Amino acid sequence: MEQMHPRDTVFLYVEKEQAKQATMTAYAFVAERDSDRHPDPAEITRWIADRAGGMEILRQRVVRVPLDLDHPYWAEDPEFSVDNHLAFHTAERWEDVRTLLADLLQSPMDESRPPWELHVISGVRGIDGIAGEATVAALKLHHAAADGMLSAAIARRLFAAEPDEQDEMVEVVDPAAPPSQVGMLARALGSTPRNLGRLAQELLRARSAQRALQLGSDLGLYRTPTAVRPRTTLNQPLGPDRVFNTAILPLGGLRAMKARLGEVTVNDLVLAVIGRAMRNYLHASGEVPAGSLGAGVPMSTRSTVEATSRNRFVTMYVDLHTETEDPVERVREIHDSVLEERVRTTTPASLTLDELPGAVPGALLRAGLAVLGALPKPESSTVSLGNALVSNVPKGPADMKLGDATVVASFGLCPLSGLAGLAHRVDSVGDVLTINVTADPLQLPDDDRYVEMLHESYDELESAIMSGATV
Repeated sequence: MEQMHPRDTVFLYVEKEQAKQATMTAYAFVAERDSDRHPDPAEITRWIADRAGGMEILRQRVVRVPLDLDHPYWAEDPEFSVDNHLAFHTAERWEDVRTLLADLLQSPMDESRPPWELHVISGVRGIDGIAGEATVAALKLHHAAADGMLSAAIARRLFAAEPDEQDEMVEVVDPAAPPSQVGMLARALGSTPRNLGRLAQELLRARSAQRALQLGSDLGLYRTPTAVRPRTTLNQPLGPDRVFNTAILPLGGLRAMKARLGEVTVNDLVLAVIGRAMRNYLHASGEVPAGSLGAGVPMSTRSTVEATSRNRFVTMYVDLHTETEDPVERVREIHDSVLEERVRTTTPASLTLDELPGAVPGALLRAGLAVLGALPKPESSTVSLGNALVSNVPKGPADMKLGDATVVASFGLCPLSGLAGLAHRVDSVGDVLTINVTADPLQLPDDDRYVEMLHESYDELESAIMSGATV
């Protein structure tokens, strides 16, 4: 057994019926040659079993401490079987697949088993840019088990041409039977004084870190993010349902724009596309936000910060500069905002504050989050920090396989939380980039029109940049 990192447990504690905390990535596989064929369910089961059985992370289940007095544990599932995690569905049209995936995102997971599922739909037609049939394999993982980067690494192992016998994704846990409920309760009670002492020390460190962050802002090293953003119809209490839609963009076109402008990134360009589409959608609905919209943008820390948690990222709060009309100027302003946030969120002081939840005992953390979630939300014209989520999870080269079929595109679904009824997952595999939209249909009733606006926003940006008129 291995105790879960507090950062990971947060995703268990904040989960609600109307806000499940699972992520899902759907991979589209096609048989590119006449001699290739799509695998049948039996072949897919063998393929996944050959790979998942050797991955510790997919064999571990969550074991909770009585009364949640301490953080849960990861323990080997003694009855692990791939059959318990695989499901096969029938849906020929891409529109029906999107509806299915949105429903599956909100469906509860079996808490007695490792928190992952693989849903396979064969014979899918109508995916933009994909001729003929595709097999869609959607990997669903609870966010407590993996962040986007770890999920992508798991997928690359599951869809590798050959099984990989090495397992270095997570710490290997003792396969012995977990301790009894009484044993875990005794351990939690015994560690309470030590945990409270550590919390007191970390609170003092946090106060010093807050002062250091403010000093950095005062010295002009970065700007503190705008504390509030205009509350829109996309920032309401969440309903129980979700919709999922996707816009496929030419990655080559985005790279050409990047080369033309210089000193901006593809991610900056995508943020500009999304910000303009959000603004246009609200304007078309008769709503003019009282200020610029902002986005929460997770940034991975896997390559820069030593950590044992499975979720390793910080969240940047980026101004989308939606009140700036000139597309080129808007991209440059977004680029500057991203750079400032990257500096701020990776300062020692910011990272110290980010570690604070790790010092909070499990019972206190769960109780505190429960109280915050239960507090009435006063009517307000603003929301904190951001209006929507934009998460970028590249999947690498298009060399993943499912039998003879080869991956040609990936699509991601995000969990929603708080007052954010709209989230975007930017996926790329090979030369195909998708902006994937997960939304509460009560807040985004016309997701098809929103996707059209994403394409229109891309076209507007490409025209402005490639014309050279304002470069």
